Amino acid sequence: MRTAGHGPPAFSAAEDDPGPAAPARSRRGSRGCDRSAPAGRPTVVRSDPAASPGVQAADERGATAVEFALLLPVLLLMMFGILEYGLYLFTASALQDALSQAARFGITGRTVAGLDREAAIRAVFERQITGVLDPREVTFESLVYPDFDSIGRPEPFEDRDGNGVRDPGEPFDDVNGNGRWDADMGSPGAGGPDSVVLYRARYRWRPLTPVFRGLFPSGGLELTATIAVRNEPFPGERG
Repeated sequence: MRTAGHGPPAFSAAEDDPGPAAPARSRRGSRGCDRSAPAGRPTVVRSDPAASPGVQAADERGATAVEFALLLPVLLLMMFGILEYGLYLFTASALQDALSQAARFGITGRTVAGLDREAAIRAVFERQITGVLDPREVTFESLVYPDFDSIGRPEPFEDRDGNGVRDPGEPFDDVNGNGRWDADMGSPGAGGPDSVVLYRARYRWRPLTPVFRGLFPSGGLELTATIAVRNEPFPGERG
């Protein structure tokens, strides 16, 4: 700023004094923005979306759903397998129990009005399985033998050629009296006092689920229950 007089030019204090130095700024603010960027163009620091808690929770839920979908068929197969096996055991037990009840009635020699002994014994058996098994699906039989050792054995025959098989024309002992040789010497009936009787029942068990039913060529499994008893001295024949 010039004055009216002569001499060197004078300057004002405001123009000559630069003033106190401004404090140096940090290159990065507390919020993660880069302070070194040009003015007017703020730099935004991007974060990984996968690192957020919400995304991680969604990923965990998705993985759990996939694992459950893979394990569900196996769990269902195991559950139905246990169910089918339980039904199989229950059916086999019911069949054996009904046969035992019929045999207990048969050894006493008792009868029912209007029925012979064999029919009465079968009636006891069918009464025990009613509501559990279909009597029409059950095969019931009783065979009489000379003793317990003869159960299931063939009628004796003379093996002339020594091949261990009865050939036509070879003589045999007709134990059951039916006029022919049998591979099982038991004769149908309920027997008399002190007779040995074999009771046998067969039932075709079928699984409930088609998956397990397909495991058996015939669609099921044949259950067989047997019990051998000796008849008591019948009423009126004691002492």
